[in-house]
Amino acid sequence: MASPFVTAALPIVVARAFTWPKGRARRVAIAAALCGVAPDLDVVTYAFGLRETDTFGFRGFFHSLLAAALLAVLVATAAFRSLGLGSRAWRRVVALLFAAGAAHGVLDAATASDVGVALFSPFDRARHFAPFALLPSCQMGLDELLSYWGLLTIANETVYVLLPAALVVTFLKNRDTRRRVVAEGAIWLAAAVGLRFVWPDAFVARHARVIEPVGTLHAGDPRALPHADLPGGALVTRFDELSARGLFDRALEPARSDVWSSSFFPSLLGGEAGRWQDGSRRLVWRTLTGAAPPPEGEARAWLEGARVGDASALASIFALAPTEKVDLALGRLSFPATRQALLLSHNRPGKPRYWSGRCNGVAVAAAAEPEPYRVVDVITKTGARVRFHPNDVKALLAVAYYETREATWVGHWCDRVSFDPGATCSMSPAVVVLALTNRLGIAREPIVIDAVVSAAKQYYPVVAARVHIARAPYAPGDAQVSPDLAGRVHALVDVDVTMTLSSTTQGYAVADVRDPTYADGSGYRRVGVVPVVVRYTATLALDADTALVGGRWTGVPPDGPDSILVAEGGPRLLPDGALAAADQIPWALVRELAHASVDARPEPPTLDLRTDCDGRCP
Repeated sequence: MASPFVTAALPIVVARAFTWPKGRARRVAIAAALCGVAPDLDVVTYAFGLRETDTFGFRGFFHSLLAAALLAVLVATAAFRSLGLGSRAWRRVVALLFAAGAAHGVLDAATASDVGVALFSPFDRARHFAPFALLPSCQMGLDELLSYWGLLTIANETVYVLLPAALVVTFLKNRDTRRRVVAEGAIWLAAAVGLRFVWPDAFVARHARVIEPVGTLHAGDPRALPHADLPGGALVTRFDELSARGLFDRALEPARSDVWSSSFFPSLLGGEAGRWQDGSRRLVWRTLTGAAPPPEGEARAWLEGARVGDASALASIFALAPTEKVDLALGRLSFPATRQALLLSHNRPGKPRYWSGRCNGVAVAAAAEPEPYRVVDVITKTGARVRFHPNDVKALLAVAYYETREATWVGHWCDRVSFDPGATCSMSPAVVVLALTNRLGIAREPIVIDAVVSAAKQYYPVVAARVHIARAPYAPGDAQVSPDLAGRVHALVDVDVTMTLSSTTQGYAVADVRDPTYADGSGYRRVGVVPVVVRYTATLALDADTALVGGRWTGVPPDGPDSILVAEGGPRLLPDGALAAADQIPWALVRELAHASVDARPEPPTLDLRTDCDGRCP
């Protein structure tokens, strides 16, 4: 995406080319700047479960020409009614405001990004790119914008967008200085072209990657991948052997096929302490203002009502957050689990960023546990009934699997934005290919991958993958190779890597659809896999023995996944049986809830803490 700086500044520069009614120039410039940045407000659609592929998702309808026109008319009508609706001056304002909004979409299409712009939505849902990448892509977030690479993004936008626009405006507006403007334009052109040659690491939208070795912090060390369950107890690293095993150009899948998709329970919406049934707007408001569990007296009254079957009390409990239900089920009216979770979400000091959440936990749980789809009535030791929705169980599983007994991380979390054109925090494509072929293809065990090529992290379970050989091994020729691989690269292989991921960014409502098969309302529709398909192109480096020793990404942008997680052994527990990720939540209760929530018997599942747990529940 283009930065807010250029999308606001460009309309202000263009507004100077025109004469406006007395006293209106500043208001017109401000309105144009607001219309210029407004399309990026569609980033909030992530909080409502929409993706880039949705009509109203990021860079979708709100980046279209139609949306720019509607916004221009709306703002002009509201702010410039005094000019006379339909008058020539009013129409000029509308034209400028439309140009400001439309320019935003065009600039985004000209950035080095992998997300196109739906310029002609809703008539054409296709995402469009400019024929060339003029600008580097600016990442979302104030930290990223003010970082070194964010400031370089602004420098690129100033040189290649704002300066030429200012020169054109000056040329058109001031006849007497046109000769000087032409000379300044020639100087600008020489500087703009020269910067891309003299300082390419800063003033090139895209930069060809150098073939880097495996084994570094960001590239990842393939030897760290679990291999005890592989034939011979060793990773297969030779291209010839991988090919002989038929691991290329075919589907690679884990043995388990019942993976499911879910929300990642973002901190912005309260995480596991969020009352998700209240809707996203209320949850966001609580993050802005704070939240608290129910007062002890009210909670006690609910439990007493639930003990005698009072419908109002049962409904009040059912609408609570997952951790609030855990606390009530265990008779803890001080709500320790909820208060602990609130400090990471609604009540977090400094307020959380949207991407904070339990994505790796829910991704691992989705690959390890059957999908919860039944409500579970927990009977407390006092005889009260606390009903857990399947989504509550998913939230608790996300917490449980957030930390596992054995967790192998390969690659490194991206700690800088993907704008950096001369370096990358992506994993080596060689490591990704080795993980897919060995873990999915041979061991048939699931892996979890961070597929977001930026400082944001979003983990997904991989449900299928394919490594296509686009070009068989060929001589490296004059390919740019890292000095660390000097003399070791004997051949290169071009590959296309396609992965089908199970989404961890679903909205809460997806899991809140009743299954009519259960007339008593105890069953909900299973979500299953909501696929997210990602594709990467890369070049792999082979040594004299055809072992994969390095590689580079070659796509747009030339980046790939940041890290891979292989989690085994179940949730990590404390000595008292509580979850390591949340020491106020006992694993025994979460485990029994998960088992009960996949009970296919027609009667509603019940977990009686007085009799059913044989000492396994708290």
